[in-house]
Amino acid sequence: MSIFEEIMNNDDSVFRNQEIFNIDYFPEIIQCRDKELKSILINIKPLLTNNKVLNTILMGNSSTGKTTVIKHALIEIEQYTDIKTCYLNCNIQNTARKCYFQIFRVLFGFPPQNNIGTEIIQEEIMEKLEEESFILVLDDLNYLSKPDSNKLINELLRANEFYHSNMAIIIIVNNISFKYSLEKNAQSILQCNEIEFKDYTVEEMYSILKYRCDLGFKKGVITDEQIMKISETAVNYTNLRWGLLTLNLLGQKIESENRDKIEDKDLIDYVFT
Repeated sequence: MSIFEEIMNNDDSVFRNQEIFNIDYFPEIIQCRDKELKSILINIKPLLTNNKVLNTILMGNSSTGKTTVIKHALIEIEQYTDIKTCYLNCNIQNTARKCYFQIFRVLFGFPPQNNIGTEIIQEEIMEKLEEESFILVLDDLNYLSKPDSNKLINELLRANEFYHSNMAIIIIVNNISFKYSLEKNAQSILQCNEIEFKDYTVEEMYSILKYRCDLGFKKGVITDEQIMKISETAVNYTNLRWGLLTLNLLGQKIESENRDKIEDKDLIDYVFT
């Protein structure tokens, strides 16, 4: 048997589920963000009675749970109501036209023709929104160019002036200063309820990383004390992403050395340097 075959066929891993340590893993349980989740759901509650809603801005540093919380909110909304939702990652839908394409796809169930102008797509979207309630999430809106950001905000938030639409818009940004980088007319109509996602405390970071370790590692691979040390350093970096990456690397390290436990000395290279 070759070394490749030996490694690929070896089921003796320290991981129960290595995917748990990916930053984009979607946990079934929301931790330390119940308050923020409730605020989002309260903001969009008027949609259930066809009343106008106050749009929302979620703001906070990277890896503070904004995207995870909003996705949980959308799942619950879709589960308990007939309101359509559309989540846009502006790193992917990185132009106003791409955003309108995806909104059209969600509302109509098929994409618009590529040769149709953006203005026509926008008009068809607005007419469709007169028929049903809709929730639109613009995640990482700050990744769009300023002209596209201003265009979307002006057109979407002013839609109610020209159409009888009932749409809730939720914007996610890393820094509220983004709001003040917009053109004055966009700033003037961007009147939203602001929900701040503060950096995790050591206790919150430990709770999240402990939950991931319980799911991702086999029993006995890491101790609670070691998770706390990693949590304390992760808070210094204000970065959950760093904590998850460190746990993943530690697991890979001991597995490559045919060990089944993380030792305190293993933390030196990843935690204390």
